[in-house]
Amino acid sequence: MNDRLRLTGTTAPAEPPPIPAAALRVRGRIAKAMLAAHALAPEDAIAFTPDPRDTAAFARMRATGVVREVPGGRFWFDLVAYHLRERARSRVLTMWGLPLALLAAVVIVMFY
Repeated sequence: MNDRLRLTGTTAPAEPPPIPAAALRVRGRIAKAMLAAHALAPEDAIAFTPDPRDTAAFARMRATGVVREVPGGRFWFDLVAYHLRERARSRVLTMWGLPLALLAAVVIVMFY
């Protein structure tokens, strides 16, 4: 019984699951900089000042919750929010792209 009590709490904590490679595919300088710094969780937040040409994009990312701020002026990149936003953006582009492609095909056939 005493040996069992001494061993309690001596095992190493489990490793977090690996991030799939597809989840690390991002677009934009801000996202790539955050990934390069491994700022993917609140405890890994970094002090980040965007390039002057990226301030508008940084503000949009903060407003949509892709870049989150922790106390102390440090930021981290939320991959889940990023991919959800990209999926919604893709849906909107598809919703507009398919009818426009059909319209273009109809116009081309009419003038053939």
